[in-house]
Amino acid sequence: MDNLRDLEIDKFKRIAVWKSVVNVWMNDSLWNDINPATEEKQDTIIANQFPADYFTQIVSWKVPWQKIMSAMWERLDIQNWSPWEDVWRWTAVQIPTPSILWEQMSVVSDDVADTDWWTWVRSVAIHYLDSAWAEQEEVVILNWTTAVDTVATDIMFINDFHTITVWSNWVAEWVINIFKKWATSTIYNMIEEWWNKSLVPNRMVPAWKTLVLKWWHCSEARDKRTVFRIRSTDHYWVIVPWVFLFKDTMYLRKNSSGELTLNVPVPELSIVKISAWGEQTDWEWSCGWWWVLIDNT
Repeated sequence: MDNLRDLEIDKFKRIAVWKSVVNVWMNDSLWNDINPATEEKQDTIIANQFPADYFTQIVSWKVPWQKIMSAMWERLDIQNWSPWEDVWRWTAVQIPTPSILWEQMSVVSDDVADTDWWTWVRSVAIHYLDSAWAEQEEVVILNWTTAVDTVATDIMFINDFHTITVWSNWVAEWVINIFKKWATSTIYNMIEEWWNKSLVPNRMVPAWKTLVLKWWHCSEARDKRTVFRIRSTDHYWVIVPWVFLFKDTMYLRKNSSGELTLNVPVPELSIVKISAWGEQTDWEWSCGWWWVLIDNT
């Protein structure tokens, strides 16, 4: 009898896990009845598995194969008038992406104070996808204004870039760039002066993962009418290489959008970013978005 009861409970637990995954897309309630004939037992089991705040459970590592991630960025004093500028801090209108043949990178600061033995940033962490599109991390110790090469030579995409160790001042003295080796003008990511983390927003979905866009927001601070669009290189689960299709849009003028809800699945190897188009120069923008990353296996 106990074995039968354990099997029944296990069945409802597995159904509850399945409902939790569906909930990421549908934003539906976890408390819907699975089977009205056993309503009381189901509610008890599901409540024990997933308390009311489902996303809190994800960040507490209580929901298997899922994690919540986020990105944020700014673009200041923009003098270009160009359609679909990516919202980041470098001068290039669009954020570059590495070659499909993969690359080795170099990291350098514009100031000698960012180094192994001075008072500012000592080392940085690079989160990237390798030639198998798998998530990897490498730590690079800075060497003044001398570029330091990555050990990895098969970097396909930079997903994040941040300080890992500092000295007394906690932030970068000047801009720290990561660029294609031997090509200092091909900057893929950066940490601005007085920052300790990159505010470059684009992300590529790793292999064997699905990214679910949940929320995004944007703001314009200079009274310049601007349209923001969150975009990705896919359409109904099919990758469309280098074509960033619109997933949502928002017009703003000296205002903030607040949190905008999405439930958009993005398949593996798609790239997500936010671009904007202002009707005048001299804008100031900021944006952010967060998502749930789910293992497909």
